[in-house]
Amino acid sequence: MLAMKKFLLFLILTIFVVPNFVLNADASLVSDRAYRIEQSRNYRHDVKDIKELFKVHNKFSNRHDIESLRNLYAENYVNNDGFDKNVYFKSVKETWDECSDLTYTVKISSIDIKGDFASVSVEETATGTILDVMGTESVAGEIHSKSNGLYYLSRVNGKWLISGEVALADESSLLYGDARFMNIEIQSPNQVSAGENYTATVKIEADENTFIVGSIDQDPVTFPSGSPNSKLRALPQSQVLERILKANTNNLNEYAIASLAISKVRNISEENYKVYMAGLACIMKRINVVPKNNYIEFEGKNENDSM
Repeated sequence: MLAMKKFLLFLILTIFVVPNFVLNADASLVSDRAYRIEQSRNYRHDVKDIKELFKVHNKFSNRHDIESLRNLYAENYVNNDGFDKNVYFKSVKETWDECSDLTYTVKISSIDIKGDFASVSVEETATGTILDVMGTESVAGEIHSKSNGLYYLSRVNGKWLISGEVALADESSLLYGDARFMNIEIQSPNQVSAGENYTATVKIEADENTFIVGSIDQDPVTFPSGSPNSKLRALPQSQVLERILKANTNNLNEYAIASLAISKVRNISEENYKVYMAGLACIMKRINVVPKNNYIEFEGKNENDSM
C-alpha cells in the first residue's frame, strides 16, 4: 500500500509539475525565438542604414560638399594618423582645392555590428587631374589612389556616424606626360616598427630610348604635409631603384615616396638626337609605424624550461 501511495504521489506530481515545466520550456523557446527574430530584424535594419550612410558619403564626396560631409562624422572623430575632425576636413579641403575634379568610388567588403558600435571594411579608389606647367607647356597630371581601410561607426541619437578610421593600405600616384602610360610600381612593407629599417623599391617598365632619374624618400604624416627633397640619380639599366629607409620614432605613420623624371631620346637624323622631358611621376605608399611599447616586461627563460 505504501508503495502504491508513493506511486500515486509521483503520478500526481508528474501530472502537475511536468506539464508546468513543459509550458515554461515552450514559453522560453517562444521568447528566445522572438528575441532572435527581433535581433535579426534590427541587424538587417542597421546594415541597411550603414550602407545608406556610405552611399550618401560617396555622393557628398563626389560633389565636394564638405559641409554635408562633415555632418556624417562624430565630433570625437579621430583617424590612425591622429587627425581629429577639424584637421581631417582641412586636409580634405586642401586636396579638393588642388584637384577640383577628384572623384571617388567605395566598395564595402564587410560590416560588423555590436550594439551601438560598428566597423566597416572598405575598398576605396579616387581619380582626378591637376593642371601644371612642364617647360613652357601646360600639362595635365593624373591622380590615382587606391586604399583599404576600416571605418568605425557609433550610433548617436539613433543615427550612425563615422567616429574613427584606420587606413590599412594606401597607394597614390601623380603622373604627367608619358608616365601616365608606363607601368610603375612601388614596393614597401605595409607596417614597420618605429626606428626599424625597411626597403622601398620602385620598378619601372621602359624602353631603351627612355632615361629616368629618380629618388626615394619618406614623409611622416603631418598637417601641413612636408616636402621631401632628395637628390635625383640615374636609374640603372634594370630600371629598379631601391633605398633603405629608417622609420621615424615620432609616433607618426609615414609614406614612402618615389619621385621620377622621365626623358626620352628622339632620333632626328642619322647623327642627330634630341633629348626631351617626357614625363614626371610621384608614387606614394603608406607605411603604418607601430610605436615602441616601453611597458612590456619579458622574463628570461627558466633553467627548467629546457628540461
